[in-house]
Amino acid sequence: MSKTISDIIEEFIVSSLDDDEFIELSRNDLAKFFSCVPSQINYVLNTRFTVNRGFIVESQRGGGGYIKVVRIQNNDDSFLRRIIQICENPMSITESNHILLNMKERRLITKNEMELIKSMITSKALNNPVNMDNRIRANIMREIAINLMNR
Repeated sequence: MSKTISDIIEEFIVSSLDDDEFIELSRNDLAKFFSCVPSQINYVLNTRFTVNRGFIVESQRGGGGYIKVVRIQNNDDSFLRRIIQICENPMSITESNHILLNMKERRLITKNEMELIKSMITSKALNNPVNMDNRIRANIMREIAINLMNR
């Protein structure tokens, strides 16, 4: 399976982070390095470096601009607080699965717990009109995050 330019950019940023809490990069320098347009860099940041996946991206345009990619730390409740904030809005099954995977990787939940929760938040399990599923799913994910914070 061949990697896309998005996969390669994501791997580069993750490997640049290494064990550091954050990294600052120039959007234009990254675009030049990967011979792509700056919007490709934005796409990768917007889709692969989300709070759901354990990252915060700070961006400043103008004057060359920079991108600061921050890894949300394990020992900090900030990850769960951000999840609670995200859950104020309806949440797709894809978004919730990313959060659950991140919770598992952070050892906040086990693999079995992750699989059980995933089965509980499917559209079939929620058995509601499609437009209500995302709201109910967000409420469930918010309650899980609150429960984990209170452990």
